[in-house]
Amino acid sequence: MNKKVINTLTIISSIIACITIICTFLTSYKFIYIGDIFNSYLGVQIVLAITMIIWAIRFWYEEHGNKRYIYTGFCLIISVASMFFIASFIR
Repeated sequence: MNKKVINTLTIISSIIACITIICTFLTSYKFIYIGDIFNSYLGVQIVLAITMIIWAIRFWYEEHGNKRYIYTGFCLIISVASMFFIASFIR
């Protein structure tokens, strides 16, 4: 993949993750109601899993040496953990 595409995807996914987290907190703590998807942490879990996979791809292509494996592994562990919680219906 092209570096610019990967960098753009990581920035976009990070912005979407931040917006999702803010909307979820605002809806969960009843400051404002935004939508049904934000009533639980399911949206945050899904966005987190996708964002961490994209970051893992970025680290795999851009880092060198031990950082490549450590950063990629860390992102994949977070992504798999998030998918586990999605599958476990923990909301």
